[in-house]
Amino acid sequence: MTRCCVAVNRKNGIELVAIDNSERQLPSYVSFKEKDPICGQLVINQLELYANSTVFDIKRIIGRNFDEIQIHSWPFEVIKNKNSKPLLLVRGCESSIVKYPEEVSAILLKHVKHKVKEFQEKEMDEVVITIPAGFNQNQKTATHVAADLAGFKTVHLLEEPIAASIAYFIDRPIPSNFNMLLFDLGGGTLDLCIFKVKNNKLKIATVEGDSNLGGRDFDMVLFQHFKKILETKYEIIMNEKNRYRLIRKCVDIKHTLSTESEASLDISEINFEIDEFLTVTRQEFEQMASKLLDQIGEVFKQTFSKTNIFASDINKVLLIGGGCRMPMIQLFLRQAFPKAEHSSDKNPDEMVAIGAAYYSSFLMSKNDSSNCNIM
Repeated sequence: MTRCCVAVNRKNGIELVAIDNSERQLPSYVSFKEKDPICGQLVINQLELYANSTVFDIKRIIGRNFDEIQIHSWPFEVIKNKNSKPLLLVRGCESSIVKYPEEVSAILLKHVKHKVKEFQEKEMDEVVITIPAGFNQNQKTATHVAADLAGFKTVHLLEEPIAASIAYFIDRPIPSNFNMLLFDLGGGTLDLCIFKVKNNKLKIATVEGDSNLGGRDFDMVLFQHFKKILETKYEIIMNEKNRYRLIRKCVDIKHTLSTESEASLDISEINFEIDEFLTVTRQEFEQMASKLLDQIGEVFKQTFSKTNIFASDINKVLLIGGGCRMPMIQLFLRQAFPKAEHSSDKNPDEMVAIGAAYYSSFLMSKNDSSNCNIM
């Protein structure tokens, strides 16, 4: 949800494609400030200036009824049509415009499709798109619609934890008998999948998820913390420009706290008249985020209630998604599964795309296995 990542299956193996200039991950932000929509890091860089022209978090909206959406502090407005479906009201280059969520997703998919065409030097019309485990049929259908609008003729959907497991096991031997939990905390969604291996055969025991819980919620914990201090102690007005500037700083602070014991906010970057710093420790951040860890615990309960496997039966925990870089998440999992081996890939954000690319080789023609692109 936070970023798009694409891999292609070529004759010399799986390759990740640069889809945002030289970067292999495209931030899933779309701006309508110009006649033709733009997407990616450029939109984030201009967010504080053109927030009311920007749409993001689309996976939390697509395929849902209006009443099912948890409204966040988005710069765009979510309104209801006559069928109780959500529409997105956003500022265009000349006036306000209305977009369906599927149309916004299609813009991202079309951009990726174009980049892969340049990379492969041929038109790509068949695709494997990975989706959160928690997606229902309406959300899956809406994703198909978005892919159709983007110009794909054949669309395959693959749940993200399954794609990640394919990437993990493709070059590793499958143990004879063991149970594995795949934990995928992305920017906007949480996916869990329990795999049971018996007689060297991998079987999915259960898949569960929460498409309203992800790394962005941890960003907002920090945002609310600093926002309160800036407004009350320094009387800084949290207008739209300051709001999105602070959100970007909180993302950086969260990343810093994954490797350092404390991080600081330079207030002058919000208000140039105030030359002071606000410091937050990793321990303070973890205390602020305790309710989010409780929510993750509830998803665990739902997941294990669907199978006869218990937490003590898990032999391995595989961590996927950028949110798993947070030490509090790693500690939470070690405490929940103390007997299991815990491991993560060096590029957890890319494993899903790589797994989908391997999956494509089973779907595409044996005569031309390179003719597939994956998101």
